[in-house]
Amino acid sequence: MGTCEQDINIVIPNYNGKDFLRTCLASIQGQTCSSYQVTVVDNGSADGSA
Repeated sequence: MGTCEQDINIVIPNYNGKDFLRTCLASIQGQTCSSYQVTVVDNGSADGSA
């Protein structure tokens, strides 16, 4: 993984996103920058993605 000039903060809002959340997180992991923080904010999902 590469390094970045600055830290990156990624906020992912989620509501019943079970079918997409894993793909979204895998996409972030696949980026060349390794200096990042991910926060998933869930709003009461009922599909098991919380």
